[in-house]
Amino acid sequence: MIRIGHNPNTNMLPMFYFLPRDHPLMTSVTAEPTGHNAMLADGQIDMAPISAFSYGEHWQDYAMLPNLSVSTKGRVGSILLFSKVPLQDLDGLTVALTNTSATSVNLTKILLHHYYGVTPRYLTMPSNLEGMFAKADAALLIADAAIQAALLHPDCYIYDLGEEWLHHTGCSMTYAVWAFPKRLISEREGEVLTVYRLLIDAKAKALCNLEDIVKTCQTMLGGTLAFWRDYFSQFNYGLDHTLISGLQKYLDLCFELKLLPSRPVFKFWPEE
Repeated sequence: MIRIGHNPNTNMLPMFYFLPRDHPLMTSVTAEPTGHNAMLADGQIDMAPISAFSYGEHWQDYAMLPNLSVSTKGRVGSILLFSKVPLQDLDGLTVALTNTSATSVNLTKILLHHYYGVTPRYLTMPSNLEGMFAKADAALLIADAAIQAALLHPDCYIYDLGEEWLHHTGCSMTYAVWAFPKRLISEREGEVLTVYRLLIDAKAKALCNLEDIVKTCQTMLGGTLAFWRDYFSQFNYGLDHTLISGLQKYLDLCFELKLLPSRPVFKFWPEE
């Protein structure tokens, strides 16, 4: 039995909507990205869509599943930095960071330090814009919490970090990858391969039936069907050479800025 991490946010629905719920080789554990990061590292689950940053922390122990990710080239729509002042004015001020993300937290630090040249103070907090703004001058929200906050049209600056990354680097941005411990290649090769094929099939079916997912998201969070169609049009759930290059750029910068202790090297399995 392969224990996989299930992410309940709308941006992950194309990966899970058509995934079998009662397959004899697979069971799922629901959590936010940081929860899956910790559970995979602790051996509580076997495979998950973890933060790209978490892969960078554990690259010596993990393999990545090919052709699976959560990526965009430019706008992402659900990784948003809400700020009372322009980003270039955040030096010495306080930025509240969501406690549900690792990739976006470190992307924020890269953008602010490396590209805007500012050094704010950071707080880690639950994802609630009002509560974060009570203690900070800017707030990072991701996934459904970011969408819900933006739909309320708060009176502040809103920066899409996918757009910011593309503007400064010209690269795509990969936020999550599917990873598992390398030891499973020798210990449980057949099971891992079966689950990988189920994931690929579920993704393909979802991309052919996005209207079903769009309607589900509208029921979950509101908004118009047009909003959700536009939202999903931004995402790439594959992992081609262009996306891998953008991922390498992000992790290299994490290493160069001492956010990671070593420069990650990618291991994909199954090899294709």
